[in-house]
Amino acid sequence: MFDLLFVGNPAIDKAIAEPEDMPRSLLERIRGATLKTLEKAYRRAIEFEARGIVLCNAIVNPIYASPAQVIRLRELIVQSQEKNCETVWVTSSPTDAQEYLRILGEPKGLSFATPLCPWTKTIRSTTVELWGVFNDEDIRRTASHDSFKPLHRQLLVGWNTSHDSGHTVPLNVSSSQLAQPNTLTIWATDAPDALPDNFLPLPSVQSLCQADSRSTGCYGLAFYEPSPSDRDDTATHQGSGDQWKQLPISEVTWRTIRIESADEDIEALSELLWESCESLLDHIPNGEAAAANTYPLVIVDCRIACGTSIQRRLQIGEIVPDVKRILRDRCAAASPHIWIQSISADTEESLAALGRNRSGGQPGSSNSFTSALADLVTGANETDSLNLQTDREAAWLALELLESE
Repeated sequence: MFDLLFVGNPAIDKAIAEPEDMPRSLLERIRGATLKTLEKAYRRAIEFEARGIVLCNAIVNPIYASPAQVIRLRELIVQSQEKNCETVWVTSSPTDAQEYLRILGEPKGLSFATPLCPWTKTIRSTTVELWGVFNDEDIRRTASHDSFKPLHRQLLVGWNTSHDSGHTVPLNVSSSQLAQPNTLTIWATDAPDALPDNFLPLPSVQSLCQADSRSTGCYGLAFYEPSPSDRDDTATHQGSGDQWKQLPISEVTWRTIRIESADEDIEALSELLWESCESLLDHIPNGEAAAANTYPLVIVDCRIACGTSIQRRLQIGEIVPDVKRILRDRCAAASPHIWIQSISADTEESLAALGRNRSGGQPGSSNSFTSALADLVTGANETDSLNLQTDREAAWLALELLESE
């Protein structure tokens, strides 16, 4: 059971790009995936008897959202209120709060939390005060309130706004304010590793692109110390009585599979990839219908390391269509919720070995060019270049073009 559920960046008006070669049955899964994910979050909130579901960051853009999306969001708010679960919309501006309230037709059960006016609720005999915070001034303002009382909890919720996108979190944050045992700071971000230890990361509930989305989902917060039977390795405990736990509910997720391949042919390479894909398969007792309703659509990107062999990389490119067809057929037969999006030679392989192994090439030869290019990219790696991945992709493409001449 959770007292509050937090949903980061639901963005129900945004769509996931539709792959050109994906079958219609799977395209239906990704169309409207953001709204379907938010619907799942509301169902989980009601299931856990949460007193509130907190929506953060991009929620709905009135300019791009369709009337059907706005109507459905209003229905979710009203239906959850009937189950004693309030919707808390965190925004940086009280003016925006009034505008969203007007657009949604002032539904019952919708409240707002801003830097000037918190959402307040009594939960389990505890007064919970939830503020929207977006800069140092907002955090200092909350510190001026006399909230450090027994049975009083203060939640600070924020994210990077457009004008401060260069910063991951507010600078010069008052450590004494955040160190209070009754204060939790929750930051909506897709870069959790960049947050200070005293911030709880809230990733996007539904990723929109081909990326590792293992941290996506909504997050539950409970103001109590769970019993030993309730504890698990996926929960994060804050202070003496808080539980912060990820609840995977995304409609679409992405995974990247990496294998090493030396000289396998089409059949052997297909088998290697299939063995890796088997870890994504779940037992589906009720067939395809159950998979569509229970499991997310998993879009898989297969990367093949070729041991710095440029010739092998070219061979991989030639056999990819046949390997992809075989692998897709096997996945479709085993599970309807897995789609092989791409198979390619791994562009993230290091080129360092090429620089060492071919350093004896004659000036002007292809070996000399390979060595120089490998040394450049390796040097960028040593200096922690922010464009390292792009540099490697460009370098491998240049070497493949040179080899294919």
